[in-house]
Amino acid sequence: MHKLLHAAVLAALSAGALAQDKITLSNGDVLTGKIKTMADGKVTIESPVLGDVTVPMSNVSDMTTQAQVDLQTKSGDLLKRRIMGIEGGNLRLEGDTTALGLANLGQINPPKLEPTWTGSATLNGLFATGNTDRRAVGGAFDASLRMPMDRISVDAAFDYADNKNVATREWELNQRRAGAGIKYDRFLDTKTYFWVTSRVLGDTFADLDLRFTGGGGIGYTWIEDKETTLLTEVGLAYVNENYRSDTPSTSYLAARVFYRLTHAFSETTKLVHSGEFFPSLEDGDDIYCQIRTELVTSLSASMLASLAHVLDYDNTPAPDRNRQDHRVLLSIGWKF
Repeated sequence: MHKLLHAAVLAALSAGALAQDKITLSNGDVLTGKIKTMADGKVTIESPVLGDVTVPMSNVSDMTTQAQVDLQTKSGDLLKRRIMGIEGGNLRLEGDTTALGLANLGQINPPKLEPTWTGSATLNGLFATGNTDRRAVGGAFDASLRMPMDRISVDAAFDYADNKNVATREWELNQRRAGAGIKYDRFLDTKTYFWVTSRVLGDTFADLDLRFTGGGGIGYTWIEDKETTLLTEVGLAYVNENYRSDTPSTSYLAARVFYRLTHAFSETTKLVHSGEFFPSLEDGDDIYCQIRTELVTSLSASMLASLAHVLDYDNTPAPDRNRQDHRVLLSIGWKF
């Protein structure tokens, strides 16, 4: 009886020893244990005898895992598979008819980061006295929370300015504009997502008491790497415009077309360019759009400066108002 028990224990221990991940090196050496991660061309295995051992992937001739691991491609796609070996420069995966090329493998068991809000807050201002007395202040805030399958974005901005009348020496308002927006994205994969958004805007000198836009559609990320991000969105939106004067309000169903390009020139300076268009599906003359081009540079780990040009275009503005509004903003702020 004792012999049977002893044999069972030995069999269990042997099975436990065999049930380990295995890495075979080009020189024939074999490392066993648990593969913890692979990143930057190096794989780390936790050996019960040697502890953590890290070797270059270029020195690995074969690899197997006893359980499924998380595999992230260089394009960002995520797979959860058991690795059955390496053959012809490809990972053989359990249950797959096609293999994953080692050249396309980004990471094994990539770290899971806790979702955090990222964004910035900026301020701009002007005070002039003498032949021209003018004071102006503005600000902007944007933040986004990226989760594995969701993204939430919020933003707000305002501009206020007045001049002193030379004759009356009274301050006269000549700019008052404020707006905010919120957006939710639900990802189908690493590139494709559904979106819903709404935005409000008031502009005293455009005779605009409130412009509301809200809608939903689909988006696609064409490029996303360390230097460049390019995405586009299309869908439907409801547009409603109420005026401060007696001008009748307008509302219509519109298409929404949006694009955003971000390109880093260096580690500290980047270009952000976007366009949002609302062509009416009911009247070809009704179209509203905003095009923004911004150059952002880091002044320190937490401070930034930006120079932006913003074009607002409304093909059917309130009576006696211009179709185009141009704004150039020089701002300083903080990022988080």
